[in-house]
Amino acid sequence: MFYLLKAWLLGIAIAAPIGPIGMLCVNKTLEVGFIGACLVGLGAALADAVYGCITAFGLNTISAFLLENIKTIRIVGGIILLYLAYNELQSTSSKKIRVQSDSYFKFISVVFLLTLSNPMTILTFIGIFSGFTDVAINNLTDSLIIILGIFLGSMTWWLILGGIITFIQKKISDDWVAKIKYIASAVLALFGVSIIYQAIF
Repeated sequence: MFYLLKAWLLGIAIAAPIGPIGMLCVNKTLEVGFIGACLVGLGAALADAVYGCITAFGLNTISAFLLENIKTIRIVGGIILLYLAYNELQSTSSKKIRVQSDSYFKFISVVFLLTLSNPMTILTFIGIFSGFTDVAINNLTDSLIIILGIFLGSMTWWLILGGIITFIQKKISDDWVAKIKYIASAVLALFGVSIIYQAIF
């Protein structure tokens, strides 16, 4: 129980900083409602769980591969961000009724890959997992509990953010919703350009 609670809090701490996934969550929630936050959150939380797995089980080969290919991974991540920003800018409120369940898996996969494409995430996990050094993790069960806690913590944050955006959306006009959506899309594009620039230069 101790591991689960601590990992849950760490999952929230990892997901909470505002970044490209946060902007995407805002956009998707404004576009399709609370289900948009659930889709973004599931993709991001699954990726966080993968990184948690890498760190918890000490998979050094995978960690080394990710760190050695930071430049390429960042460029790929930046391109994905630009692609998502373009799609978000092209979307309209009429798209809200066109969202079909068969597109959910595709979108979750894109968010999952986008979250994995940030090599700094693994560094974050390495640093955060040092918080568990005060208690030895000696068995598979403890490791799995920690990974589950990180997933649940990350998912908790995205659901909270989605709930806040959904509440705000009900209080403002459609014009303001459209403006916020465009601003969030522009910020998403800026993140993409910044990541690509940093990777190249």
